[in-house]
Amino acid sequence: MILTARAAASFLVLGLLPVAVFAQSGPSDPQVIAGAATAKVSMGNKKFGGHVIATVRVAADGHVSDVLITENTTEAGLEPQLTKVLQSARFRPAIDASGKVVEGSVEMKVELRQSTGNEPKPVSNKSETELNDKEKARIKRMRCSDFVWEWDLLRDAASDPATEFMPRIATTMYAAARTEAGDYVDAKIWKAAPKGFKESASRCKDSPSAPFWDGVFKSVMDEAVPK
Repeated sequence: MILTARAAASFLVLGLLPVAVFAQSGPSDPQVIAGAATAKVSMGNKKFGGHVIATVRVAADGHVSDVLITENTTEAGLEPQLTKVLQSARFRPAIDASGKVVEGSVEMKVELRQSTGNEPKPVSNKSETELNDKEKARIKRMRCSDFVWEWDLLRDAASDPATEFMPRIATTMYAAARTEAGDYVDAKIWKAAPKGFKESASRCKDSPSAPFWDGVFKSVMDEAVPK
């Protein structure tokens, strides 16, 4: 078969794109990777306190393309620095209803507190309940290919991927299921979870189309924390 120049170029572009980009479980807004490094804030003699809220535009590669501050209760002179904090944040990009990784926007908040010092971390400005409910539903829809793609992304961007949003919610779900069954083993579950995710990633690579939650993760954790 002879390819035209245009067809050959299209084939090359498609060949360079990771297959996972077209096979994720969605829809989902961008999710900040809390463990990724961000810019620091120089406080000088300024007092800690206040926050900024911003609409953050996240590109399909997870990097921030635009920041629009919509509320600032800190000292006005700190706004440029807090904007840099948001610009330097790393995200798991948005996923549309068809499972494609796309550009998306999310409302983020950065608070200045003594506890965070000069390294405040951006967090979603949505309520925890709303975020958690959507993530639980998404995790139950995930295939092994979805999990491996996301786990590898988190592992590359954060030193402790098991504490990031998706793995943390998956662990919470499993702990809740065990408690409902009368097994009060939360401490053991949280201790076993990091190795559990690594083992799940290993098994999922051999069975990319298997259901992540029902097909792999729960079995791995049942083995790690027997009844």
